[in-house]
Amino acid sequence: MTKHPLDHLIEQRIQEALDNGDLSNLPNAGKPLPDLDLSSEDLLARVVREQGGEPAFVTLNRQLQMLLKRLDQVKDPIRHRALEQQIADMRTKMAIEKERGF
Repeated sequence: MTKHPLDHLIEQRIQEALDNGDLSNLPNAGKPLPDLDLSSEDLLARVVREQGGEPAFVTLNRQLQMLLKRLDQVKDPIRHRALEQQIADMRTKMAIEKERGF
């Protein structure tokens, strides 16, 4: 098995943490790790949610709604067409994100 170039540094940092007691008395020490049966996508979604993040689809949808509101207010045909193109691009991005499942 090929070693990663940083393996030595990682091992050294872990050993330093052990020597300093930084890994002692950790919460949930000795208990099984939760959610080991989750897929990587589900685990990532959970971590993002717990950290106050939101899926890209939600962010894009919020931006789309703002563009749609602006579209109603724009009277200049050139600016109106440019905004329509931005909306079409945003919908494409949303469809891609929805496919990805995030």
